[in-house]
Amino acid sequence: MKKYFLYLFLLYSTIAICQSKIYYLEGTLGKSTIFMTVQVYKSDNETSLNATYFYKNSLKDIKLEGKLNDSNNFTFYFKPGDNITEKFYLKKSGNNFDGFWYDSKDKQLAVHLEPVNFDNYKSNLKIRFDDERLNLVKYKFLKFKKQKTTLYNNKEFVWYSEKHCDSDFFRLENNFSEKNKTLINPILEKIHIENTLAQLNCASSFEYSQGKGIEGNTTINFLNNDLLGFQVSMFWDCGGAHPDFGSSGYLIDLNYGKQYGIDDILAFDKSVTGDSENNFDAFSKYRNNYFASKLLEIITSIEQFKKPDNDDDCDYTNAEYWKFAAWNYTEKGIEFTPSFYRAARNCEESFLVPFERLKKYKNPKFPYELK
Repeated sequence: MKKYFLYLFLLYSTIAICQSKIYYLEGTLGKSTIFMTVQVYKSDNETSLNATYFYKNSLKDIKLEGKLNDSNNFTFYFKPGDNITEKFYLKKSGNNFDGFWYDSKDKQLAVHLEPVNFDNYKSNLKIRFDDERLNLVKYKFLKFKKQKTTLYNNKEFVWYSEKHCDSDFFRLENNFSEKNKTLINPILEKIHIENTLAQLNCASSFEYSQGKGIEGNTTINFLNNDLLGFQVSMFWDCGGAHPDFGSSGYLIDLNYGKQYGIDDILAFDKSVTGDSENNFDAFSKYRNNYFASKLLEIITSIEQFKKPDNDDDCDYTNAEYWKFAAWNYTEKGIEFTPSFYRAARNCEESFLVPFERLKKYKNPKFPYELK
């Protein structure tokens, strides 16, 4: 995993060095408002070009291949198979792009694009990478609508969907205190926004997005007066070579709004750290030397894992697969799911460890009992 993060660092560093220019544009295609990101890369006397755009009324990305005819003339096209279904011919003049869009039947519409004025889209939403800056635009146009109400432990949760895509999530409703709702609902809304933007950005070069490239399922698994636990499971197919899936566990303090990671809850050694962003070396060392081995020992005592005779069978005795196990805080204990390499992802099964088996490993800083 450490090598994986190092690879990502080097990848983004290389892109930053080679990258010549990114344009964030807004304007019109015929009578429609569109937004476009144009990326120009130069390396070893070669230039590559791609673009992504979306309509204001749909917010779903359309990925385009590109060709730079000269320094100011750009050609973009969407080619899901052998046929080009749409194309842009744009000329750059100053900071603006003007030209025409054509469909597969050569219908022509005028295009005018100019730099996005991000002052019109200011928000508190944090964007991690520069090439996702147009998320600020999408965020402004998101529309959530109440869909249903459910009960869990006699508490009411209201579920919302988003107008432009297949994305739903919950908020706290009746039987929760006003303090709980005021503190926690903005956190839940932020998670919903992040999941929605991921869905809208899930685009393929092979077909137009229907806003369903990421199939999500959220389950509430724990609730008492202090803590809310739930799991978000996702399967995504955004046009890459292989679809993928995964899950994330959440545990939120209803009194203070803190989101606990698994290292905030359990400590198999005093060197425990959940601060992977600011101190990844210490985090990785703890996971390598203590977390994986102790977690495997505990689960093996319950499940009686044996090393398989066949290399093709799932080997749950390998501590490597438990270093970054997914987790899910439930009423009966914590479920752990080992993380396998891609070809063995079907081995990713969840195993429950009752709270009683974990109590002596509770992180001293975690303010609640494991029960």
